[in-house]
Amino acid sequence: MPFTENEGVKIHYKIEGEGIPLVLLYGFMDTLDEWYELGYVESLLDNYMLIIIDLRGHGLSDKPHNSDLYSMKHLTSDIIAVLDDLEIEKTYFWGYSMGGHIGFGLTQYYPERFSAYILGGISPQPFDEEIIKKGDGLRDILKGGSERFLEYIESGGTEITDEVIEAISKFDFKALLAFWSADLIPEKEGYYRKVKAPIMMYVGEEDGWGHYPRNLEFVKEAKNVTLYSFPEVGHELHYNGDMVIPSVIEFLKNIK
Repeated sequence: MPFTENEGVKIHYKIEGEGIPLVLLYGFMDTLDEWYELGYVESLLDNYMLIIIDLRGHGLSDKPHNSDLYSMKHLTSDIIAVLDDLEIEKTYFWGYSMGGHIGFGLTQYYPERFSAYILGGISPQPFDEEIIKKGDGLRDILKGGSERFLEYIESGGTEITDEVIEAISKFDFKALLAFWSADLIPEKEGYYRKVKAPIMMYVGEEDGWGHYPRNLEFVKEAKNVTLYSFPEVGHELHYNGDMVIPSVIEFLKNIK
Protein backbone atom coordinates (compact mmCIF):
# COMPACT_ATOMS: atom_id res chain seq x y z
CA MET A 1 0.00 0.00 0.00
CA PRO A 2 1.92 3.07 -1.23
CA PHE A 3 2.51 6.03 1.06
CA THR A 4 4.82 8.98 0.82
CA GLU A 5 5.63 11.59 3.45
CA ASN A 6 5.43 15.36 3.16
CA GLU A 7 6.89 17.28 6.10
CA GLY A 8 5.89 14.52 8.51
CA VAL A 9 2.40 13.91 7.08
CA LYS A 10 1.84 10.56 5.36
CA ILE A 11 -0.05 10.69 2.07
CA HIS A 12 -1.74 7.58 0.72
CA TYR A 13 -2.02 6.88 -2.99
CA LYS A 14 -2.60 4.07 -5.48
CA ILE A 15 -1.33 3.39 -9.00
CA GLU A 16 -3.43 1.77 -11.72
CA GLY A 17 -2.76 1.21 -15.41
CA GLU A 18 0.04 2.18 -17.76
CA GLY A 19 0.61 5.06 -20.12
CA ILE A 20 0.62 8.83 -19.73
CA PRO A 21 0.53 9.78 -16.02
CA LEU A 22 -2.76 11.27 -14.80
CA VAL A 23 -3.32 12.39 -11.20
CA LEU A 24 -6.85 11.88 -9.82
CA LEU A 25 -7.88 13.92 -6.78
CA TYR A 26 -11.36 13.81 -5.32
CA GLY A 27 -13.21 16.35 -3.19
CA PHE A 28 -13.80 17.19 0.44
CA MET A 29 -15.17 14.32 2.58
CA ASP A 30 -14.46 11.71 -0.10
CA THR A 31 -11.64 9.23 -0.66
CA LEU A 32 -9.78 7.77 -3.59
CA ASP A 33 -12.18 4.81 -3.51
CA GLU A 34 -14.77 7.02 -5.24
CA TRP A 35 -12.77 6.91 -8.47
CA TYR A 36 -13.08 3.12 -8.45
CA GLU A 37 -16.71 2.91 -7.35
CA LEU A 38 -17.94 5.38 -9.97
CA GLY A 39 -16.22 3.66 -12.90
CA TYR A 40 -13.51 6.21 -13.64
CA VAL A 41 -10.55 3.91 -13.02
CA GLU A 42 -11.94 1.11 -15.17
CA SER A 43 -12.58 3.54 -18.04
CA LEU A 44 -9.10 5.06 -18.01
CA LEU A 45 -6.54 2.48 -16.89
CA ASP A 46 -5.95 1.01 -20.36
CA ASN A 47 -4.48 4.27 -21.63
CA TYR A 48 -3.20 6.12 -18.58
CA MET A 49 -1.07 5.57 -15.51
CA LEU A 50 -3.55 6.69 -12.87
CA ILE A 51 -2.10 8.24 -9.72
CA ILE A 52 -5.02 8.27 -7.29
CA ILE A 53 -4.45 10.25 -4.10
CA ASP A 54 -6.16 10.58 -0.72
CA LEU A 55 -6.17 14.19 0.44
CA ARG A 56 -4.58 14.78 3.85
CA GLY A 57 -7.39 14.54 6.39
CA HIS A 58 -9.12 11.88 4.28
CA GLY A 59 -9.02 8.16 3.59
CA LEU A 60 -5.79 6.51 4.67
CA SER A 61 -3.71 9.68 4.62
CA ASP A 62 -2.72 11.29 7.92
CA LYS A 63 -5.31 13.55 9.55
CA PRO A 64 -3.73 16.45 11.45
CA HIS A 65 -6.08 18.57 13.58
CA ASN A 66 -4.22 21.86 13.05
CA SER A 67 -5.81 24.06 10.37
CA ASP A 68 -2.40 25.59 9.59
CA LEU A 69 -1.45 22.23 8.08
CA TYR A 70 -4.20 22.47 5.45
CA SER A 71 -3.02 25.57 3.63
CA MET A 72 -2.99 25.56 -0.17
CA LYS A 73 0.80 25.27 -0.09
CA HIS A 74 0.55 22.12 2.04
CA LEU A 75 -2.18 20.55 -0.09
CA THR A 76 -0.40 21.21 -3.38
CA SER A 77 2.96 20.06 -2.06
CA ASP A 78 1.34 16.74 -1.09
CA ILE A 79 0.68 16.11 -4.79
CA ILE A 80 4.25 16.99 -5.67
CA ALA A 81 5.55 14.69 -2.92
CA VAL A 82 3.70 11.78 -4.53
CA LEU A 83 5.04 12.65 -8.00
CA ASP A 84 8.57 12.94 -6.63
CA ASP A 85 8.17 9.59 -4.89
CA LEU A 86 7.29 8.09 -8.28
CA GLU A 87 10.04 10.08 -10.07
CA ILE A 88 7.47 11.63 -12.42
CA GLU A 89 8.46 15.06 -13.70
CA LYS A 90 5.29 16.02 -15.57
CA THR A 91 1.72 14.75 -15.69
CA TYR A 92 -1.92 15.53 -16.38
CA PHE A 93 -4.11 16.50 -13.42
CA TRP A 94 -7.79 15.79 -12.81
CA GLY A 95 -9.53 17.13 -9.73
CA TYR A 96 -13.18 17.46 -8.75
CA SER A 97 -14.68 19.94 -6.28
CA MET A 98 -12.00 20.49 -3.60
CA GLY A 99 -9.68 18.43 -5.79
CA GLY A 100 -10.28 20.92 -8.58
CA HIS A 101 -9.68 23.83 -6.23
CA ILE A 102 -6.32 22.31 -5.34
CA GLY A 103 -5.73 21.95 -9.09
CA PHE A 104 -5.99 25.73 -9.42
CA GLY A 105 -3.46 25.97 -6.59
CA LEU A 106 -1.12 23.76 -8.60
CA THR A 107 -1.36 26.15 -11.55
CA GLN A 108 0.08 28.83 -9.29
CA TYR A 109 2.71 26.96 -7.29
CA TYR A 110 3.85 24.17 -9.62
CA PRO A 111 2.88 25.00 -13.24
CA GLU A 112 6.01 23.36 -14.60
CA ARG A 113 4.87 19.93 -13.36
CA PHE A 114 1.56 19.73 -15.25
CA SER A 115 0.84 19.67 -18.97
CA ALA A 116 -2.99 19.77 -18.76
CA TYR A 117 -5.70 20.22 -16.13
CA ILE A 118 -9.22 18.79 -15.83
CA LEU A 119 -11.09 20.71 -13.14
CA GLY A 120 -14.69 19.89 -12.29
CA GLY A 121 -17.29 21.34 -9.95
CA ILE A 122 -15.17 24.38 -9.17
CA SER A 123 -14.30 27.87 -10.41
CA PRO A 124 -11.25 30.07 -9.79
CA GLN A 125 -12.94 33.31 -8.83
CA PRO A 126 -13.71 34.23 -5.19
CA PHE A 127 -17.09 33.18 -3.79
CA ASP A 128 -19.84 35.72 -3.30
CA GLU A 129 -21.33 36.47 0.12
CA GLU A 130 -24.18 33.95 -0.19
CA ILE A 131 -21.82 31.07 -0.93
CA ILE A 132 -19.46 32.13 1.86
CA LYS A 133 -22.38 31.86 4.29
CA LYS A 134 -23.08 28.37 2.95
CA GLY A 135 -19.48 27.40 3.67
CA ASP A 136 -19.74 28.83 7.18
CA GLY A 137 -22.85 26.71 7.70
CA LEU A 138 -20.94 23.57 6.80
CA ARG A 139 -18.24 24.53 9.30
CA ASP A 140 -20.87 24.70 12.04
CA ILE A 141 -22.18 21.27 11.03
CA LEU A 142 -18.69 19.76 11.15
CA LYS A 143 -18.25 21.13 14.68
CA GLY A 144 -21.19 18.94 15.72
CA GLY A 145 -19.42 15.75 14.66
CA SER A 146 -20.99 12.64 13.18
CA GLU A 147 -24.36 13.01 14.91
CA ARG A 148 -24.90 16.54 13.61
CA PHE A 149 -23.68 15.57 10.14
CA LEU A 150 -26.11 12.64 9.95
CA GLU A 151 -28.95 15.00 10.88
CA TYR A 152 -27.81 17.37 8.14
CA ILE A 153 -27.71 14.83 5.33
CA GLU A 154 -30.99 13.26 6.47
CA SER A 155 -32.67 16.67 6.26
CA GLY A 156 -31.40 16.85 2.67
CA GLY A 157 -33.14 13.61 1.73
CA THR A 158 -30.43 11.01 2.34
CA GLU A 159 -31.72 7.75 3.79
CA ILE A 160 -29.71 6.91 6.91
CA THR A 161 -28.86 3.25 6.43
CA ASP A 162 -26.38 1.14 8.38
CA GLU A 163 -24.00 1.56 5.45
CA VAL A 164 -24.23 5.36 5.64
CA ILE A 165 -23.69 5.32 9.41
CA GLU A 166 -20.63 3.11 9.00
CA ALA A 167 -19.19 5.40 6.32
CA ILE A 168 -19.72 8.53 8.43
CA SER A 169 -18.17 6.83 11.47
CA LYS A 170 -14.86 6.60 9.58
CA PHE A 171 -14.56 10.38 9.26
CA ASP A 172 -12.23 12.28 11.57
CA PHE A 173 -14.40 15.34 12.13
CA LYS A 174 -11.68 17.27 13.96
CA ALA A 175 -9.46 16.87 10.90
CA LEU A 176 -12.30 17.81 8.54
CA LEU A 177 -13.08 20.90 10.59
CA ALA A 178 -9.41 21.90 10.53
CA PHE A 179 -9.36 21.41 6.75
CA TRP A 180 -12.53 23.43 6.16
CA SER A 181 -11.29 26.21 8.48
CA ALA A 182 -7.97 26.63 6.65
CA ASP A 183 -7.06 29.51 4.36
CA LEU A 184 -7.33 27.89 0.94
CA ILE A 185 -7.20 31.03 -1.19
CA PRO A 186 -4.17 31.13 -3.54
CA GLU A 187 -1.90 34.10 -2.89
CA LYS A 188 -1.96 35.91 -6.24
CA GLU A 189 -5.19 37.48 -7.45
CA GLY A 190 -5.98 36.64 -11.07
CA TYR A 191 -3.29 33.94 -11.19
CA TYR A 192 -5.57 31.66 -13.22
CA ARG A 193 -5.49 34.05 -16.20
CA LYS A 194 -1.79 33.27 -16.68
CA VAL A 195 -2.04 29.48 -16.98
CA LYS A 196 -0.55 28.33 -20.29
CA ALA A 197 -1.45 24.63 -20.16
CA PRO A 198 -4.83 23.56 -21.59
CA ILE A 199 -7.64 23.42 -19.03
CA MET A 200 -10.89 21.50 -19.24
CA MET A 201 -13.60 22.80 -16.92
CA TYR A 202 -16.80 20.83 -16.38
CA VAL A 203 -19.77 21.77 -14.26
CA GLY A 204 -23.40 20.99 -13.64
CA GLU A 205 -25.56 23.94 -14.63
CA GLU A 206 -27.53 23.57 -11.38
CA ASP A 207 -24.42 23.51 -9.16
CA GLY A 208 -25.50 24.88 -5.79
CA TRP A 209 -22.10 26.47 -5.16
CA GLY A 210 -22.59 28.90 -8.04
CA HIS A 211 -19.81 27.51 -10.24
CA TYR A 212 -21.66 27.51 -13.58
CA PRO A 213 -21.99 31.30 -14.08
CA ARG A 214 -18.43 31.84 -12.83
CA ASN A 215 -17.17 29.23 -15.30
CA LEU A 216 -18.87 31.15 -18.11
CA GLU A 217 -16.91 34.24 -17.04
CA PHE A 218 -13.67 32.27 -16.76
CA VAL A 219 -13.98 31.04 -20.35
CA LYS A 220 -14.15 34.66 -21.50
CA GLU A 221 -10.97 35.53 -19.61
CA ALA A 222 -8.72 32.59 -20.54
CA LYS A 223 -8.14 31.42 -24.12
CA ASN A 224 -6.83 27.99 -23.14
CA VAL A 225 -10.01 26.85 -21.34
CA THR A 226 -12.59 24.41 -22.70
CA LEU A 227 -15.89 24.33 -20.79
CA TYR A 228 -18.26 21.37 -20.71
CA SER A 229 -21.54 22.11 -18.96
CA PHE A 230 -24.26 19.61 -18.13
CA PRO A 231 -27.91 20.68 -17.78
CA GLU A 232 -30.28 19.51 -15.06
CA VAL A 233 -27.51 18.32 -12.74
CA GLY A 234 -25.82 20.00 -9.78
CA HIS A 235 -22.66 19.52 -7.76
CA GLU A 236 -23.29 15.77 -7.73
CA LEU A 237 -22.30 15.68 -11.42
CA HIS A 238 -19.22 13.57 -10.70
CA TYR A 239 -21.45 10.71 -9.58
CA ASN A 240 -22.57 10.47 -13.21
CA GLY A 241 -19.37 9.09 -14.66
CA ASP A 242 -21.08 8.02 -17.86
CA MET A 243 -21.80 11.71 -18.54
CA VAL A 244 -18.35 13.02 -17.67
CA ILE A 245 -15.88 10.40 -18.90
CA PRO A 246 -16.51 10.73 -22.68
CA SER A 247 -15.85 14.48 -22.52
CA VAL A 248 -12.63 13.96 -20.57
CA ILE A 249 -11.37 11.31 -22.99
CA GLU A 250 -12.14 13.64 -25.91
CA PHE A 251 -10.26 16.49 -24.24
CA LEU A 252 -7.19 14.37 -23.44
CA LYS A 253 -7.00 12.95 -26.96
CA ASN A 254 -6.84 16.46 -28.41
CA ILE A 255 -3.91 17.59 -26.26
CA LYS A 256 -0.81 18.13 -28.35
